[in-house]
Amino acid sequence: MRKYFISIIPLLLISNFSLLGQTINRTGTSAAQFLKFGVSARESAMGEAGVATAENAAALYWNPAGIPRVKKPSLIGSQNQYYLDLSYSFLGFVMPINSYDAIGISALFLNSGEMEVTTLDQPQGTGRYFSWESMMLAVSYGRFVTNHLSLGITLKYIREGAYTLTANGVAIDVGALLDTGVLGMKLGVNLSNLGTEMRLNGDNLHVDHNWYQSENETISSPAFLETQGWDLPLLFRLGLAMEVIGDQGQFAQNENHKIIIATDTVDPRDGLLQANVGIEYQWRQTFKLRAGYRNISLEKNDSYVSSSYSAGIGFRYQLNRLDFSLDYGFCDYKMLGSGHQVSVIIGIL
Repeated sequence: MRKYFISIIPLLLISNFSLLGQTINRTGTSAAQFLKFGVSARESAMGEAGVATAENAAALYWNPAGIPRVKKPSLIGSQNQYYLDLSYSFLGFVMPINSYDAIGISALFLNSGEMEVTTLDQPQGTGRYFSWESMMLAVSYGRFVTNHLSLGITLKYIREGAYTLTANGVAIDVGALLDTGVLGMKLGVNLSNLGTEMRLNGDNLHVDHNWYQSENETISSPAFLETQGWDLPLLFRLGLAMEVIGDQGQFAQNENHKIIIATDTVDPRDGLLQANVGIEYQWRQTFKLRAGYRNISLEKNDSYVSSSYSAGIGFRYQLNRLDFSLDYGFCDYKMLGSGHQVSVIIGIL
């Protein structure tokens, strides 16, 4: 079994990195970009390397194969204050069914804040305001198929729009999480946002078209402005995580101190191949320090460098039958500014 896992991991890596030679740049060709924003302060602080590390309620977003590893009912709430006054919220709940199965529900919300409507006649503003709003509702299921391998799937409803125009779509996420048995490594794979196109529709697309106009007469008829459909931001993530120090540490075993390192390779349909790396230090599973580096370009023709650092801190406390985790993450977004994320996970013992 161990020899099999040693041989299969390089094949997965080779198949993923084979896209390095692609020359087509599809940046900016997908709708619902909010689906790519990371959730949970822990994973954000670790450079968004979360495919193989998310084994709490945050797995609802990062990899649904992680939810059967949640052994108690768990609730997560995460709030991210992004650049340009963007507000991004995530809520999720995981319920174990038995030792092998778990289900979960989750929701994502993004709001741009109010912006004033402008027109060609009133470029300084009309006095009317709008905001761009995005939403995702999802249900997830995960199951252990062996003692070491778990699989998961998520079904999502997606909606976004502004003013009187909205777009709707549905998508699925599928994932796998494997304890390889090789140097304590965990291998995670996740395919996200495989679904329908998004197309804006609404009342403002119904107009009157003047097909004949003279000095004395104007003839018009109702018309409909057709909008183009846009793909969802399909993502393939391949992640590796290893506990280097801890009770299962590969280099040193210690009950009080734990160090986890993780890396994700991310291949988006509408972007270039990138990597994320992160590290976490735990003291008695109570106090945690994290750092990471995200969006490391793996493409030679990537002219826009978006890699940036992240860091964070976390605390865990048990009170009676409740297990509380409070996490904070900071992420630098280069010229756009910075983001601050706070998340709370409550488990019922």
